[in-house]
Amino acid sequence: MQFIAKAAIYLIVGLCLLSVACQQKSDQNEVDSIKIGALFPLSGDLKDKGIDSINGILLAAEDINAAGGIQSLGGARLEITTADTRGRPDIGISETRRLIKNEGVAAIVGTYQSSVTKPATRVAEQLKTPFVVSISVANIITERGFRYTFRIQPKATFYARDQVRFLKNLQRLAGYHVGRVALLHENTDFGTSTALAQKVALRKHGMEVVADVSYRAAGVTTLKTEVSRVLTAKPDVILTVTYLADSLLIRRAMLEAGVGIPLVDTAGGAVSPEYIQALGSGAEGVLTVAEFSKFAAGGKMLNRRFRERYGTDITGDSAHAYQALLVLKDALERCGGVEKDRLRNALSATDIQKGPNLVLPASRLRFDKSGQNEFAQLFVVQIQDGEWVPVWPETYAAAALRLGWAAAP
Repeated sequence: MQFIAKAAIYLIVGLCLLSVACQQKSDQNEVDSIKIGALFPLSGDLKDKGIDSINGILLAAEDINAAGGIQSLGGARLEITTADTRGRPDIGISETRRLIKNEGVAAIVGTYQSSVTKPATRVAEQLKTPFVVSISVANIITERGFRYTFRIQPKATFYARDQVRFLKNLQRLAGYHVGRVALLHENTDFGTSTALAQKVALRKHGMEVVADVSYRAAGVTTLKTEVSRVLTAKPDVILTVTYLADSLLIRRAMLEAGVGIPLVDTAGGAVSPEYIQALGSGAEGVLTVAEFSKFAAGGKMLNRRFRERYGTDITGDSAHAYQALLVLKDALERCGGVEKDRLRNALSATDIQKGPNLVLPASRLRFDKSGQNEFAQLFVVQIQDGEWVPVWPETYAAAALRLGWAAAP
C-alpha cells in the first residue's frame, strides 16, 4: 500500500510538471504581441530622415500584422515602440537602454547616423539584444566582433566600391575620362569613414585624389570656401558625403561658380525629397549612389503603397527600414520564440532570396560572420526632370546618363 501511495504521488507530480512544461511551451508559441524598438532622430536637423525611416517600419508592421502576424507564435502582432535620438550619441545610448530595460523590446531597428549607431549597438551587445541596422554606413559598426548587430545597408566600403566602378564606366557611358577626383565631406563617422574608403578604392583603380576637404555639417550656413578649395584643385569629379542642409549649400555654391564638374553624392542630402524641392531646376543632373529606386523591378508597387500611406515617395532610408522589419519577421517565424539568444541565432542564419520578404533590388539577403548583408548593392541615380533615375549599372538603368550635369541652368 505504501508503495502504491508513493507511486501515485510521483505520478501526480509528474503530470503536474508535464502540464507546466506544456503550458510554458504553449505560452511561448502564443504571444499576443512582440515589441520592436525603432530608434531614429525624430527631432533636430535630421528628423526628416528619422521620420522617413519610422514610416517604413510602420508600413511593414501594418503589412505583417494584416497578413496574420507571426504565424509560428500564434499570430502575434508586431508592436513598434519609437524612440528619438535627437541625433545625439549620448541620447542614443540612453534610449537604447530604456527600450531594452524599460520597454522590453525583443529587438531594435535604427539609427540612421553612424555616430549614434556605434554606441547604441555597443549597449545592445552588452544587454544581448539584437540590433538590426537599417541605415548607417561606417565600416566599424560590423567590424568589432559583435554578435547581436546585423546591418541591412551596404557599408562604407561598398559605397566607395560602387562609386569608383561608376567613375571607371563614365568613359564608356559618356566619353568622359576621370583621372582626378576631389573629396568633399562632413566630418562625423558617416563622412570620414566613407572618405577613407573612397581614397582606398580610387587609388586601387589608378585615380588621383587631388583634394580632401571636410567640414562640420551641424549648424553650417555657408560652404563657399570649402567648394572653392575643391574647385581650385581642378578635379574631373567631386565625390560628396552630405546631409541635407550641407548638400544644398554645396550645390548652390557650385551653381554660383557656374562649373560643369560632375557631382556624385553618397546617398546623403541629394536623395532627400527636400533637395529637389529646394533647388528646383538647379538639382538637375546631380548624381548620387542610392540604395533603392522606385524604377527598379518591384519598386513601383512598394512606392505606390508608401505614397498612398504617407503622401511621399519611398526613399532608400524608408525602404531599408521596411526591409529590416521583414528580416526580423522572417527570423521570428524561424525561431518560434522571443527569447533573445534564439532570435539572434535565427538572424545570423538569415538567407532571404527573391520573394515577398525581399523588397530591395538584390538577388539575396544574407549576413556574413560580421553581421553585414553581403549582397547589399547600390545604384547610381541622376536627377532628371525632377526624379531620381537609375543610370548605372546598365542592367538597372531606366534612362541614359545626361551630360552637362553640373552646369548652372
